[in-house]
Amino acid sequence: MNYRTLGVIAFTALISACSTRPTGPITPPPENVQAISKWETSGRVGIRTQNDAVSGNFSWQKAPDTFELNIVGPFGQGATKLDQSVDGAVTLSYEDTVVKGNDPATLLQQELGWEFPVQQVTYWIRGLASPNSSATITKNADSQLPNQIEQDGWLITYSNFTKVDGLSLPQKMQVSNPPFKVNLIINQWTIQ
Repeated sequence: MNYRTLGVIAFTALISACSTRPTGPITPPPENVQAISKWETSGRVGIRTQNDAVSGNFSWQKAPDTFELNIVGPFGQGATKLDQSVDGAVTLSYEDTVVKGNDPATLLQQELGWEFPVQQVTYWIRGLASPNSSATITKNADSQLPNQIEQDGWLITYSNFTKVDGLSLPQKMQVSNPPFKVNLIINQWTIQ
């Protein structure tokens, strides 16, 4: 065999590898932000309380009945994990402590002194008001995307959005209810 024949065989193998179709069902992307049923996001987080300031990286996986939120400080220090299983049980793990309960916001408040309305934030992180209480939404006149949401005593401010599968999702936001403040810079979104 000469080099030309080897080149043709290699090129043919490369083309056929690129044209293979994935097996199994393909989930179409959601039609709108409200239709997102499952998502994963990651980025940077800054948390300020009355007595403390924490910064680091976060990752958050959310499905209809479960979630897992991980916050890791600089150099892997101060890892905090909050998750909810299908049966509704919530587990908070930090340092050498594991605490179980039924409400994620209550566990964070009792154990770490963090006020973080987890149920509402699952909507706010997508640029939506929670449907469980009234809200005041201020939108950008051009894009019609929210600039601010005021809900349940919290002010959510959006300063940047990004396109994900054709949908506009927050990339930079702040959730505040003084003295508590959370800044999120979202580097990655995966949605279904």
